[in-house]
Amino acid sequence: MRSASAACAAPPELRAARAGDVPLVARVLEMAGRGHLERGAWDVLFPDAADRDRALHRIAGGGRSWCQRAVFRVAESDGAAVAALAAFEPAAIGGTSLGPVLAEAFAELGWSADRSGDAIARSAPYLLCFPDMPEGTWIVENVGTLPAHRRRGHVAALLEHACEEGRRLGHTRAQISCLIENDPARRAYERAGFAVVEERRHPEFAALLGAPGFLRMERVL
Repeated sequence: MRSASAACAAPPELRAARAGDVPLVARVLEMAGRGHLERGAWDVLFPDAADRDRALHRIAGGGRSWCQRAVFRVAESDGAAVAALAAFEPAAIGGTSLGPVLAEAFAELGWSADRSGDAIARSAPYLLCFPDMPEGTWIVENVGTLPAHRRRGHVAALLEHACEEGRRLGHTRAQISCLIENDPARRAYERAGFAVVEERRHPEFAALLGAPGFLRMERVL
């Protein structure tokens, strides 16, 4: 049963992310990368917490990518931005490679080519399971709510808003992904109309992060 305060909470204000939302986007990137796990892809790339925070702020505020704040939508509660997700069409942002923005982050940290290469090599098993993002599909990714504001409907509102936006733009199908065994995320996405269409598992991925792999989910818009 939801608490009385959650049941009576006003609907969040939904809007495009602004420059001032970079800290929230950086936090959401970190949380979404972990899902239900203690560490995720960003932790593998940037094991030091201070480096990771600095890198994610650079990525959230830097060059065009699906991790940059320009593709994020934000939920505000009582005037504070508390949840966010990314929604985009791959071709509109120049593809889904994060190579250029990772290079920006490594440069921000002053890392050598060798250190940067080691980080990429460490994280390589992640790509064995991460779903493809086909052009022409409306992609929703990097969903997250600040811990103190969870279970208040912010993710549901953002998902509905993102899917409606994709429909307005002429897309007929939306895609989202989550880690296998992240049951709360899967249930939230299923409530929003998504269904699992593919599983990607690999033992190297499991050894790296502790989850079997990724689910790719789709819904008709």
